[in-house]
Amino acid sequence: MAATSSSGKKGDDADLSGVKTLQKALAILDAFAAAERPLTIAEVAVRAGVTRPTAYRLIQTLVAAGYLAQEPGDARIAPGYSVLRLAANLLDTNLIRLESLPHLENLARITGERVSLGILHRHEMLYIAGVEKPSLPTIYSRFGKTSPAYCSALGKSILAHLSEEELRDYLQHREMIRHTSSTIADEAALRAELIEVRQRGFALEREEFSLGLACIGAPIMLHGKPVAAVAIMGRSLEPLLSHADSVQHSAEVISHVLSRGV
Repeated sequence: MAATSSSGKKGDDADLSGVKTLQKALAILDAFAAAERPLTIAEVAVRAGVTRPTAYRLIQTLVAAGYLAQEPGDARIAPGYSVLRLAANLLDTNLIRLESLPHLENLARITGERVSLGILHRHEMLYIAGVEKPSLPTIYSRFGKTSPAYCSALGKSILAHLSEEELRDYLQHREMIRHTSSTIADEAALRAELIEVRQRGFALEREEFSLGLACIGAPIMLHGKPVAAVAIMGRSLEPLLSHADSVQHSAEVISHVLSRGV
């Protein structure tokens, strides 16, 4: 019995060590996801909260698997092409994104503005689709980019319709940092703003995250819960306000389409 118990303990220790190693590898990938440029091993170690030798070892493993890439003779590392396989699979199968795309394009055409689709993921707004304004020739894509939910129209659209328990959980896990002089960085002020969002049916972003960026957003609801949000954006809020009804209508249409498929 003692031998079996000892063997079992060794197995448990090995499993725990493996889990910890995986967590460190995922923290390294998260560091690259948040970075605006390639990183050195030292920078990765600091951002991921691991030692430099651990960062080096795990980075080499991820490079070998194609999830990270390093040019010969270059000290910096960047995401590798293997991450695209995962991203492409998600984008090609995500029901919210697929059902929303034609309505995002229609909203961009009606309003003449840039349109974004986002979800609340790990207490951040995660962009999963976007369409550039019709007057520009390129497709607007912010796939995988994130922004704070408390100071974005997309985010406030969703936060306003969370349960009290879900909202408390969000507030406990997200520090409210002031990005501009217009940022709402106080819980009481945010709660008051969310009440207004529920009353009028759409959220406003008044240069709260970035100067020169305003948005109007509305929630996409499924079975009474906010699963995503759609927003139009421009340089100032005033021209966008005339399109508030169109934003709300698009969100409601997407909500209806999703409810039929679930």
